[in-house]
Amino acid sequence: MTTAPELRLPARTGAAATAWVPPLAPPRASEQAVWTLGKLCLFAFLAAQFLSLTRLFFSERLGAGLAAVASIAGIASVALLLPAVAVYGARAGSLLGRLVGGARLWAVLVLGLSSLLFLYGWLGKGYRLNAVAHDLCPYLVVVAAVVLGSISRVFVDVDRTLLALLLAALVVNAVGMTHMTEVVSEADAEDRAGISIVAYRTQGALAFWPLLFLTARQRRPRAAFLVYSAVFFVLVQQVLFQKRGPTVRVLLFVLVFLLVLPRLQRRGRAPGRRRGWVSFAIAGALVLAVSLTAAPWLFEGQLAGLLERLGGEAYRGGAAGMLTWENERFFEAGMFLRTLEPEEVVLGRGFGGHFVPDTPGWGVWLDDLNTVARRQLHVGALMPFFKGGLALALVYYAGLALALARGRRYLREPFAAAAFFVVLIHALFLLQEGWFIMSASFDLLMVGLCMGYLLSRERDGAGPGRHPRWRTAGRPSP
Repeated sequence: MTTAPELRLPARTGAAATAWVPPLAPPRASEQAVWTLGKLCLFAFLAAQFLSLTRLFFSERLGAGLAAVASIAGIASVALLLPAVAVYGARAGSLLGRLVGGARLWAVLVLGLSSLLFLYGWLGKGYRLNAVAHDLCPYLVVVAAVVLGSISRVFVDVDRTLLALLLAALVVNAVGMTHMTEVVSEADAEDRAGISIVAYRTQGALAFWPLLFLTARQRRPRAAFLVYSAVFFVLVQQVLFQKRGPTVRVLLFVLVFLLVLPRLQRRGRAPGRRRGWVSFAIAGALVLAVSLTAAPWLFEGQLAGLLERLGGEAYRGGAAGMLTWENERFFEAGMFLRTLEPEEVVLGRGFGGHFVPDTPGWGVWLDDLNTVARRQLHVGALMPFFKGGLALALVYYAGLALALARGRRYLREPFAAAAFFVVLIHALFLLQEGWFIMSASFDLLMVGLCMGYLLSRERDGAGPGRHPRWRTAGRPSP
């Protein structure tokens, strides 16, 4: 017996029906085969990225050779997005999906600039091809995700897969976290040595949790409980790693879920809401109980260390010092800005570009350059400017701003509200978190999908109060 997908789109009527209702005639066998191929390419990309993001965990158990294969697969699998976009685009009637006019121009400009920066870095600057490709791929993933996100069918197709990936990532990270007590002793429980374990490097596989969390009220109770558990696990993980920005980000999403979304959608309260609050509380209590039972001294010590870091005791200016050049991330950005040449303000340093820190102890040894340098910045907001100057930065952030501006108009729609807050909070934390790197591939895909959903002309066709409602097959959760 077949089961319905987690998320379904109800039939539409009126002027917008043609954008949503599938053809009445069943597709031919050849068309069905092509559509299946596009979906499989998207699934294969997700699987390859999961393997790449968790390669250190599996290489410890299956051999070091797996890490090299998974790393190559992480880059090579980006090519799978081309047939996926082509197939879904063909079903939607355009290679650029259902993006509105301004978003179509944005996608073309980002792809065009990325291609030029690729050639500029590879042929013009003579950077190593591998380094240039690593800078190109994140922009390809974002643009492809924006196009796919404008097509609602994509969310229906990948929903269960995203839940399965979240469950698999939970298992990998939970097992990996058991090594914390091997690097942190009870005598020095506040020591921030946890960032040396493999689980610290596999967190990226959990990255879909914000979108799944903000849509948990439209899910079945068991799926919602899984998502709630993942959220609390991620929060505990950030405490144990003493991560300031990520901890605040998780708490901000929790506030949006508990306080903001219910106010936005109070007119459409689903039955069973009280049962859902209980599920959320039980998930939190369960994760916290496991954390305290397994090693109470570890959690308490790391929490104390995190609160000390949040208090800014390492800075002369206290907590306010985290917003100044005393902050290590801003200090790094300052070193980069001091190396800028006038001509690089417009076009940046090209993909594969780097900078040489002017302070000892910063940067890593790059074999192809035979020097200590950095190709990435921890302040993600500067990455487009670093590689593509004002040309790429202005174009990219124009698309981000357009998605947020359009998203404000559809906050009554549950899924659009979730997509809006994913994009908004992501934009806020670009000042503290890295971005445009394939080690954040799931983040790239999630934010791109959410941007595409907000930039889709399907939002315009819904009309006031008639936006598409995402609902589960079965009993609603809170």
